[in-house]
Amino acid sequence: MSESTVSIDNIINELAKKDPDLKQRIEKERQQLNKDYEEFDSKESKDSIMDNNLTFISDIHSALDDLKVLIDDPIVQKSKIIFLGDYIDGMSERRFSDHVEHMQLDSLGVLDLVMERVQKYDDVALLGNHDDFWMQTARENSVTYDTWKINGGKSTWRKIGIQSTSLSMVAKALNQDPLRKYTEFLNSLPLTWTNSSILAIHAGIYWGNNLTEQARDDLIWIRDEYYFNHKDQPTNWHHNDLNKVIVTGHTPVQTIEGTGIGYIKMQSDSTDIPRYLIDSGSRSGAFDGGIFALTLDQDGKVVQKKRAIKGKVYDGDRILTENDVKTVNNND
Repeated sequence: MSESTVSIDNIINELAKKDPDLKQRIEKERQQLNKDYEEFDSKESKDSIMDNNLTFISDIHSALDDLKVLIDDPIVQKSKIIFLGDYIDGMSERRFSDHVEHMQLDSLGVLDLVMERVQKYDDVALLGNHDDFWMQTARENSVTYDTWKINGGKSTWRKIGIQSTSLSMVAKALNQDPLRKYTEFLNSLPLTWTNSSILAIHAGIYWGNNLTEQARDDLIWIRDEYYFNHKDQPTNWHHNDLNKVIVTGHTPVQTIEGTGIGYIKMQSDSTDIPRYLIDSGSRSGAFDGGIFALTLDQDGKVVQKKRAIKGKVYDGDRILTENDVKTVNNND
């Protein structure tokens, strides 16, 4: 065999006679290079078909089934996704007037999918108050732990493999494998996302402060002070003093406007720059609880509105009745 026809594999085999571990190390490097290339190629492929739109999704609350069908929507697929937080916890019951249905909760499945979207597709994930429960409990914050415990924590702990309910044991489990990666991910999440025309945030802002002066708790907890002109007049929307389109979650729309709708567009008058509340009540107990996807262009103009309930995607402007949702089979 001439020198010109000697293969790389032959050279490796010869060298491996002197270093038996060489072949294994090279094969491991090959596998890592292939993995890196696949991730790069996947991201490049998505970038090549992007429409430069932004899709906002909030308050998933362990509804992996609805999240999967929502991000498979063609418009959403070609968008950059901004997740507004609250990936975990949730209620397994869906209450109708004449019966109750039981839904699956998969906090870790949702986190896995969101982490993949952020790491592989350059999407953005923000922190919600329920995600903060996890993060602060991992730091052994007793006040947050007690709050989480009575707001879905005990159920979530069991489902993710934590049998104890003591603060020290729960915190220890959250900081050890296999849960450590989720704790580290949640610790890395920002509280806001913005461009020149849009602000995305989990809960809202306190109107008396500049954006740079907002209290952390307001960003993930505020409700009425952000929504209404006066807390005791819950029919008058506060004027949008920020002069940007604002997209939030945190409060299920059913608790403000009743059932049937999937989002609320808030304007103090017809000239006010809109604010969108897109917590569609996923795993909240409401019969029409689902996940909402609001797609905007870079200037904040609406491109598309979609809502996923029980594994089916609906037009976001459609008002749903109990009969609409009853007919949906999760196995369809």
